[in-house]
Amino acid sequence: MNIIKTALISIGLLASGHTLAATYSIGTNQQGSLFYSLGAALSKVMVEKTDKQYRVAPYAGSSTYIPMMNAGRLEFGFANGGEATFAYLGKENFEGRANENLRLVGVVIATQTSFAVPVNSDVQKVSDLRNKRVPSGYNSGRTFHYYSNAALASDSMTIDETKKVPNPNFVSAITALAENRVDAALIPMNVGAGKKAMATMSDGWRYLSLDDSAAAKEAVSTNLPSARIVSVKPDPSKTGVVADPTNMIEVDFYLVAGADVSDEVVYDLVKTMASNQESLKKAFGAYARYNPEKMVQDNVVPYHEGAIKAYKELGFWNK
Repeated sequence: MNIIKTALISIGLLASGHTLAATYSIGTNQQGSLFYSLGAALSKVMVEKTDKQYRVAPYAGSSTYIPMMNAGRLEFGFANGGEATFAYLGKENFEGRANENLRLVGVVIATQTSFAVPVNSDVQKVSDLRNKRVPSGYNSGRTFHYYSNAALASDSMTIDETKKVPNPNFVSAITALAENRVDAALIPMNVGAGKKAMATMSDGWRYLSLDDSAAAKEAVSTNLPSARIVSVKPDPSKTGVVADPTNMIEVDFYLVAGADVSDEVVYDLVKTMASNQESLKKAFGAYARYNPEKMVQDNVVPYHEGAIKAYKELGFWNK
C-alpha cells in the first residue's frame, strides 16, 4: 500500500511540475571558443542562482544552431550582431532561409577581432596578406567568413587576392596558424584557442592593426552589419596586442532565443544576469566587460517579450 501511495504522490508532483526542472540549453561554438566559455559560465550561474537547469550545448558553429532555435529545438544561443541580422532577414549565409522566430535577449559583451600573424612575420598590415596563405570558407562557423571579408576590405582587399586555405571554423584556423599551415588567422581577443596558440608557437603571434579611415570603417560595417573599428592599447591582459594603438573590428555579441521560449524563462534569465555580474565575472573573466545597462542595443532583430518586460522594470528599455 505504501508503494502505491508513494507512486501516486510522485505522479501528482510530476503533473504539477514540482519535480525535475526543465533543462534549457545554450547553443555555442565548439570548446575553446569564446561563445563556449560564455555559455558555460552563464549556465553555471543560472543553475546556482535559480531553480532552473541550464547546460551548454556546443555545435560546429552558430549557423548550425540558430536554425534550431528558430525551429523551437534549442532555447538559447550566442550570435554576433551581424549574423543575427543575416539570420533573421534570410541573407548571406542564411540566403532564402529567414529565421523569423529568432529573438534578442540582450548584448552580453562586445568583442574585438583582427588578423593575427607570427611575431616574426614580415606581414605588417592587411594588404601585406596579398598572395599569403589565409583561411577561407568557414563552412561550420560561417560568421568568420564575414569577419574575414570585413577585415580584408578595410585595406581594399578580397579573399581572392590571397592563397585561400579552406578551414571549417576559426578554431581550426588558429590551429593552422600555430602549425604554420597558414600565414594569418582571425583571433577574437583573449579567446582560449588564441592563448593556446600563443603558448605553442615559438615566438607567439601579434595582431595586425587595421586602417581606421572613414572608407575602412564603411567597408567593415558593409561587410559585417553592426561591426565597427575601435582602437585597443597594449596591455598584459590583452593577448597579442603589440602595436599602439591596434585597430580591430568590434562587434556586439548577443544572447538570442527562440520566440517560443516562455516569457517567464527569458524574463528570469535577464533579471538573474543583471543582478549577478560579479558571479558571471568569477565564472569567466570576459564577463568583466558585461554591463547590464548596455544589453539593449539597436538591431533589426526584435527583442523577446520576456526580455522587454525585464528591461522595462530595470529601467534599461530605451526603444
